[in-house]
Amino acid sequence: MIKFVVARDSGIYECQVNTEEGIKSRKVELKVVTPEAFILADEEYHIERGSSLSLVCIIEKATAPPQYVFWYHNERMINYDSERGISVSTSPGRKTHSQLSIKTAEISDSGNYTCKPSSSLPASIQVFVSG
Repeated sequence: MIKFVVARDSGIYECQVNTEEGIKSRKVELKVVTPEAFILADEEYHIERGSSLSLVCIIEKATAPPQYVFWYHNERMINYDSERGISVSTSPGRKTHSQLSIKTAEISDSGNYTCKPSSSLPASIQVFVSG
């Protein structure tokens, strides 16, 4: 048994048993699937001040939905503020969707946004708010 499987454990494994008739062997291939996160947009996202901002992070190839998905702006965890119209909704499943919404974007909302699920590497995007 392999405990705490990681991607580098992928490969062909062989089991051999000595019997009275000789050696019996079986080979199996192990493919380790690593969860992935990505944001549905190009590497840069441009919007006008006052418009709404919506970023969607998809987490796929996971054996189970992540326990949590946190969003960061310039490496600081985002405070989901209903007064400013900042919210996050997450729909777990085979492909988990986490959506960050900002009702009215300000210039100060420009910067790097990162989606950090508990079960995979993070995904980031650069947002530019102009006007």
